[in-house]
Amino acid sequence: MKINDYIKPNLWKPVDGLKLEDAALHAVKSKENTLVIAGPGAGKTELLAQRACFLLQTNTCCNPKRILAVSFKKDAARNLFERVEKRCGKELAQRFESMTYDAFAKELIDRFNRAIPQAYRPHRDYDIANINDIRCAFELAGFKPEPGQRNNIINDRLNNALIRNKLPIVEKDSLANNILRNTWQLLLNGNSSLDFKAVISFQMISRLAEYLIRENPLIKKSMQMTYSYVFLDEFQDTTDIQYDLIKTCFLNAEVVITAVGDSKQRIMLWARAMESIFVDYKSDFNAKELKLVMNHRSAPRLVELQKLLYSSLNESDLTIQTSPKWKPEDGSAYLHIFKDHIQETDVISTEIQNLVNLGVKLSDICILVKQLPDTYAGDLIIKLNSLGLKSRNECIYQDFLKEESIKIYINIFYLAYANRNADAWVYIMDTLSLIRDFDSETEIDKIYLLQKELERFLTEFKKQISSVNSKDELRTAICGIVNFFGVDAIKSTFPQYKRGSYFDDLIEDMAQYLWKEYEEVNEWLKAVENLEGLNSIPVMTIHKSKGLEYDTVFFIGLEDAAFWNFRNQPDEDRCAFFVALSRAKRRVDFTFSRIRPTRFNERQSNLGIKEFYELLRNSNIVQEIDYSSR
Repeated sequence: MKINDYIKPNLWKPVDGLKLEDAALHAVKSKENTLVIAGPGAGKTELLAQRACFLLQTNTCCNPKRILAVSFKKDAARNLFERVEKRCGKELAQRFESMTYDAFAKELIDRFNRAIPQAYRPHRDYDIANINDIRCAFELAGFKPEPGQRNNIINDRLNNALIRNKLPIVEKDSLANNILRNTWQLLLNGNSSLDFKAVISFQMISRLAEYLIRENPLIKKSMQMTYSYVFLDEFQDTTDIQYDLIKTCFLNAEVVITAVGDSKQRIMLWARAMESIFVDYKSDFNAKELKLVMNHRSAPRLVELQKLLYSSLNESDLTIQTSPKWKPEDGSAYLHIFKDHIQETDVISTEIQNLVNLGVKLSDICILVKQLPDTYAGDLIIKLNSLGLKSRNECIYQDFLKEESIKIYINIFYLAYANRNADAWVYIMDTLSLIRDFDSETEIDKIYLLQKELERFLTEFKKQISSVNSKDELRTAICGIVNFFGVDAIKSTFPQYKRGSYFDDLIEDMAQYLWKEYEEVNEWLKAVENLEGLNSIPVMTIHKSKGLEYDTVFFIGLEDAAFWNFRNQPDEDRCAFFVALSRAKRRVDFTFSRIRPTRFNERQSNLGIKEFYELLRNSNIVQEIDYSSR
């Protein structure tokens, strides 16, 4: 981009004619570190996208320097990048990198593996560890659990011991310290004689990345020269490990950081999220706090209901403004009391059927639970499917559908079976150009030949798929997509697939999930749409719903058993309740069933979380309907 093509900062306006509230516009143009407090529906992603556009279109982020955006979820990172690319074009978006914390840390240790001090350098062919791998490594290193302790408690304690402190491990001549050091070595390098492969967790990867940067000032300086601006999304859920990495990379550097979050949605304390993160960040980085007051999502009556929670969440009662698209009386909320889960299933499935009959799409309805979707909503899923209202446990599919390789397979199917699917064509051509290192704007001849090559492949692929009669044959067809793109080229472009068997495992999962959908509908296009969840009601936990929104939300099981740890973590559970409530645009329903089989007992109570019921009943907004005597 030529210097004359840049916009003067004082003449820049929000892209697409969007009107930003004053605090948001201040954040977009800020030259200092900021903490943006943005509640549900405030437009956090759009704010970051507009800030990226401002920095790139005005060359405030001076070419060739880049912007680094770090999110918690893959879909959030991808969504932000796609917005930036759409609003300021592909050329400028090439200087915008959007990734998760895990991907950021993993890229560092993979790229600079040889710069990690040798005692903590992971084997180049490491895989990602799960909690069972960590437990096994501790036991191989000499750990002996005390009899009578629950496995999950032991596992949590071992994992916390593993990643509690920065590296290197302090040298102490004690049994516990020796076991810890030996465990790290087993996980980093494996041990063929013990039949133990090198595996490291993402928390370990973040610790290693922080150690790498701290021990290599040249790499640290290079990073700071590469990124002049950093965005931190969902900042309220930042862990101590992640914050240590951010500080080591960017503290006291000439890098401007924009952190966006909302303490009312802090639901990851159990995963080491820092309760003091806002205070610490403002102090460490001398950041200015800005508060957004718009809620573009929820109807006015639902916003009023949300505000009733503010005092219990230690939040000031800001004058939250709603979108002018709503009327003041818009928004409805219900509390359903049932005698048992069977009655609950019948009534809620009828309510959902009525919504669909009124024109609400299945994918605009969400069923939320605090935990265990199959326990709390399993019967409801079965009932809805029997009524022709497809519903599924979305927790199984969410991360799977975010994978780059899965997006390639899905879009190839769309091109083969959906005539003139422009989005799929653009995605596949962009991905092919990226993988083959073509410039789509200058290498016109290569792009033309690539288009012809893709068209020929799609013709052959459709012929192959038309004769598929089993999951194994479907897997072979998917492997044909891999061969067309080039397995080495895919892994080189998307480094998360370089290690272990993860790439092959995703091929197997794709074949399994898609074949299951195809067996139900006997039509490939419909099967792919169903796999994506375009024609179904998602069922998920509150934690999985973060960042999502729906016309109507049904929260199943507002009961003590669901919030079983409320006494020990009241603030986190209040935040979880707030997140559930704030996913809804127009309507939200809560249910209580006096009888529900759970792992604790069948007879349910709500005395432990009575403050939620008092809030709902005293709101003058929620309509309570008691079915238990019917």
